Amino acid sequence: MRILIADDHDLVREMMAAYLERDCGMKATQSASFDEAMAQITGNGPFELVLLDYRMPGMKGLEGLRAALEASGGNPVA
Repeated sequence: MRILIADDHDLVREMMAAYLERDCGMKATQSASFDEAMAQITGNGPFELVLLDYRMPGMKGLEGLRAALEASGGNPVA
């Protein structure tokens, strides 16, 4: 499973990615901002799951979530 983890806190993002790759066999891509995440979704997607930090640079709350849902082509965004 390909997953995108977008969070501006390096430790949180890296820990989640390491766990999902090591213990769950997933392929995790990381982004530190909403703009970076959107570039990953449009350039390297689709991802089977996108995890977004609700409060990170560029996110803009529900507006950012809607944009990510639209860009992810129907795949889940949380």
